[in-house]
Amino acid sequence: MREYREINDPGLRSRVEARYGAEIAVLQTLGFRHLAHKLETLGPFSAIVKFPIVLQIRRSKEVLVFPFPFRLAAAYVLLVRSEPSCIADCMGMGVKLYTRFSDHSILISSTLESHLTLQNSSEERFDSQIIRTPPCKTPEEAWLSHKSRIAQIEAQGGKIYNINSFADYVEISILEEADLRSKMA
Repeated sequence: MREYREINDPGLRSRVEARYGAEIAVLQTLGFRHLAHKLETLGPFSAIVKFPIVLQIRRSKEVLVFPFPFRLAAAYVLLVRSEPSCIADCMGMGVKLYTRFSDHSILISSTLESHLTLQNSSEERFDSQIIRTPPCKTPEEAWLSHKSRIAQIEAQGGKIYNINSFADYVEISILEEADLRSKMA
């Protein structure tokens, strides 16, 4: 399981902002504002055990750090939008958008090509609380797709749950991880 924490180190924050400057600028034009810098850390010795992944992540030019003992950690930036309530996560492989509803379901839209294999299908488990839209090529397209799906869910009686904190993001990420693990089982 991953650990999530906010980044307070100014040097690491500036590296993250430099890496994701283009994505941040696009999301700001769409009405998003800064929420937090985050560090996702895997378990002890993960940098060694997952060395092939380290190489792949390096190709994506992600900002990596290696806390003791040989842990793999990647630094990202989170942005938030209040209307409709949404958190954006900028990563080396793309951007993810999250909206939560009052029934605890979560809508995820992204520009991550890897999400194509995670699409909801007619065989989707009914107890899954994760709704994924097809991945888009740009953050602008992903945001339009996300807003369209929000409108569909609201038309069916869904109510958006306000998410606007780092703690909200961590809760959503933990639920997404559990859903991904269930799909791999």
